[in-house]
Amino acid sequence: LRSLFLSPSRNIKSLELRLDYIDFLMKAPDLIDEQRRVLDDVRDMERIMAKVSTGNANASDLINLGRSLKISLELNKDFPSDFKKLLPNLAPNEKKIIKALFDEIEKTLNDEIGASLDKGNLIKPGFHKQRDKLASLSEGSNQALVDLESHYRQKFSIPNLRIKSNNVAGFFIEISKSHLNKVPEHFVRRQTLVNCERYTSTELSELEKEIFSAKEKLLKLEREIFQNILYSIREASSAISKAAELISLIDVFQSLAWIAIQEDFCKPTIHKSAQVLDIEHGFHPLIKKELGDHFVTHSLTLNTKKSFGLITGPNMAGKTTVMREMAIIQFLTQIGSYVPAKSAQLGLCDYLFSRLGASDDIIKGQSTFMVEMSETAEILRHATNKSFIILDEIGRGTSTYDGLSIAWSLVEYITSKIKCLSLFSTHYHELIQVAEEIPNAKNLTVKTHKQGSKVVFLYELIEQGATQSFGINVASLAGIPTPILKRAEEILLNLEQTKHKTTQQMDLFSSEAETSPTESWLEKNLAELELDNLTPVQALVKLSEWKERAKRLEN
Repeated sequence: LRSLFLSPSRNIKSLELRLDYIDFLMKAPDLIDEQRRVLDDVRDMERIMAKVSTGNANASDLINLGRSLKISLELNKDFPSDFKKLLPNLAPNEKKIIKALFDEIEKTLNDEIGASLDKGNLIKPGFHKQRDKLASLSEGSNQALVDLESHYRQKFSIPNLRIKSNNVAGFFIEISKSHLNKVPEHFVRRQTLVNCERYTSTELSELEKEIFSAKEKLLKLEREIFQNILYSIREASSAISKAAELISLIDVFQSLAWIAIQEDFCKPTIHKSAQVLDIEHGFHPLIKKELGDHFVTHSLTLNTKKSFGLITGPNMAGKTTVMREMAIIQFLTQIGSYVPAKSAQLGLCDYLFSRLGASDDIIKGQSTFMVEMSETAEILRHATNKSFIILDEIGRGTSTYDGLSIAWSLVEYITSKIKCLSLFSTHYHELIQVAEEIPNAKNLTVKTHKQGSKVVFLYELIEQGATQSFGINVASLAGIPTPILKRAEEILLNLEQTKHKTTQQMDLFSSEAETSPTESWLEKNLAELELDNLTPVQALVKLSEWKERAKRLEN
């Protein structure tokens, strides 16, 4: 799945084959259920093979590998011949190798809990005669010791005689000091303790050698058998890799089919032209998963005639959600997956670029604005007319005029030079008029409804420019104190009135837009003043009048 996501395709035939296979699975829900049940027992075969190659695989790894190989043969029967180009079909000799290997693992290795090479119980009884003989001798040693202990007790009338062992002394006969007078002469003293004496005998020494020898031979033989299985696995590595690939692809596509069924995804129609994006009732799969039926879907059309969408509107209304879901639909199409929409027609892009959110790199001395500009520059260097670009709030990290200028110029460059499918969200409403004047651009906004001082977000995407950003309303929802909000409304009203009194918004960059009424009046009077005809007293009177006039203008 990770490999598929890291390598989206532009091959229409390959993508349509993947979509057809998902379609085949969706029409056979019983097959999906069976595959999901069987796949539940598959383990990471590639990881196991890596451990085999380095000699670190244990018995549990091999048992899991054997079960997974058996499943690969079961799954190999489940798909029609139409999809042999998509799913690797195991050749007859590969099937034979795989079957022989999992048969060997199944017949040889004991899958019971507690089975281990160190315990001498890893190999199944009946697989190897010599191993069974050594195991019988090793496992029967306890009974032999019990029998010898019972024999000595009866023969020498020592009821508390015990045969014990430890890692230092090995096997020994332990007799309490109250019965030392009954110890036979052929017992050899080995150790004296406070309350007892420890002995050995010829019979016990011979039995001890036999037990240790059998255990050692058993462990050695089981390791040899285990190494032979590892050798067989290494020899079959090519067939195993193919089986692993088969399982992984079947797993991926049944997962995509399962998600498509569960989340109501649709089969996208792929066009040869890159500049096609026609989405009906698209949705963001993760957000809809949380919101359920409350999620408002979005419909959008971009093509060669209208390839650029400028999205304006308030925060929290869903502008970024729209852009993300369109990019997700494009991306899923190019891995050959069904997509979250009622219907979708798309072309294949060569790059999918996104510049969303705010981030910085303080260690490298890069502010959020610098990171934003660097990423935007990288996009502009590589984008072609076959690309798909989504940009969010470009220019917000600097002054209003600087940010607007950059965003304005960027819109013009993308629409006139790159000419690719693009979605550009912004709060610079001045760009609405810019988009209206560009032939291949359209205005978009997310519908809102204002009820008194409250704003209701309807989340519906419509083709028009936004009327306002409702930033103060959003600040209110975030919990900003009421006095701050009221003062902000006063300042906003004052700024809007000042803007209308002084200059048109489209004259934003003229020198007059930055001249205050006081400065304008003062410049006019200075130009008309005749200094050569003024006495010092008249000059002071004039200066006093101008000062009073300036105060009145400022107020």
